[in-house]
Parts: sequence; structure tokens; C-alpha cells
Amino acid sequence: MEFWKYSAHGNDFLLIDNRDSSIKTDDVIFWKDVCKRRLGVGADGVIFVENSEKYDFHMRYLNADGGEVPMCGNGTRAISHFYKNNCLASDQTDFIFSTKSGVYRSIIEGDFVSVEMTEAYDENLIDVSKLFKAHGSFYLNTGVPHCVYLVSDVEDIDVVKNGRGIRNNSLFSEGVNINFISKLKDKYAIRTYERGVEDETLSCGTGITAAAHMLFKEISENRITFKSRGGELTVTRVDKSLYYGGKVNLIYKGELCLN
Repeated sequence: MEFWKYSAHGNDFLLIDNRDSSIKTDDVIFWKDVCKRRLGVGADGVIFVENSEKYDFHMRYLNADGGEVPMCGNGTRAISHFYKNNCLASDQTDFIFSTKSGVYRSIIEGDFVSVEMTEAYDENLIDVSKLFKAHGSFYLNTGVPHCVYLVSDVEDIDVVKNGRGIRNNSLFSEGVNINFISKLKDKYAIRTYERGVEDETLSCGTGITAAAHMLFKEISENRITFKSRGGELTVTRVDKSLYYGGKVNLIYKGELCLN
């Protein structure tokens, strides 16, 4: 089985072309083992390109624990780049594709990929302010659920300890992702604990988008730069739409043994 290893600002994935539906995607133990670092290939998740009757393609995403989740922001950027450069024999640069949580649009300019983040619901449906002491708190589902906390300095936060405690709180029947943000001079620092990975990741697209929704309520600028552990990413407001953008990198191509 061929795979392509991608990094989207430190969020790393295995990309697999499964348009012929020949690959079994529901073998949780197998994919969990593949994602294990030092024992498998190592990745935050596995992304499959599948056929779609209505759109350019369908994206199926498995977390590092082998379980399928509806969506991954950095994953949408990685799969768009992968589809254009490895599955498509044309110069098309604008794609419409489906995920388990909704339909997205991506725009590719070389290695820079922007995705219109269409999912935003359940805003502050859950009061998360009591779970962590912060200057401000926010809850939003941007394809997957997120808590956002505004703090003085993200470097002072034990992301794994605090993130894990919030993630496992009984308020969230299926868990939640947690983002800590702090203001820098002209941008915002962000650190994220992701369910499924069960650790801090270097960047998270749906988390950055949730943080942008929170911040756009208070600021007039139409573009926010976020500094994640994996690098800088942007969220741009165009009318009522938010576009999440940054570079993606193909690291290497390999083959998985299925025995």
C-alpha cells in the first residue's frame, strides 16, 4: 500500500489514495499501530482520498487512535495538496470536497493552501469558563468541538495536564479539543491539546479557526496571524467566511506492509 507522508505546520499525516475502495479503513488496531511513533510510521492521523459523486473528492480522516472523526483543519489542506499533485492530471487549483462533517472549498497556490472553514455551530452551548481559570473562554464546534482559553502567556501553561483534564470532563460525552491562546505584539500564540492524539500537537486548524471566531468578535482586523508550535498560520475574514491558510510539505513517499 503506497502512502505519502505530509506535514502541515507540524501536524503530520499519512495520505492514501483509496478511490478504488480497495483499502479497509475501519481496522482500528491496524491504523493505530501504523500511527505509533517509533513503532509504526508515526503520524497524527491517516487521510484517505475517496470518490465523490457530487464533489471533486471525499476526505475520510482517522485519528492517531485509529478512530474516524468528522474533520481535521490541517488535514483538509494536506489532502487538497495531495489530490492536486498526486491524483489529478490537470492544473486545477480550486476544489470542492466533502467530509463527514460538511463540504469545504480549498484554494492552492504552490505549497500554500487555504480552506474555507464552513462549520461553526454550538457556540457557547457549553459553559467552559469554570473548567479553567482564564481571561476569556469560548466553546465552538468547527467540525470538531473546541474549547478556547485566553491566557496571559501560553508558555506558562501545562498544556498536556490541563488539556487532558478538560478533555475528559463529563461535560463532553465524546471528548473535546482544548486551545490556549495569548496575545503577542502583532499576532496570537496558540497551543492545542487534541483528543484522539491525546497530547499536544504542533498545530490544529479547527482549533485555530475556533480561536479566530472568538477573537473576531472583539477586533476589527480581517486577518489574524497565529503562531503555533509548528509555525505561523493565518485566518482571513472575507464577508462572513473564514479562510484558514498556510504551507504544507510532502516529506516522503513509502509503502506499508499489510501483514
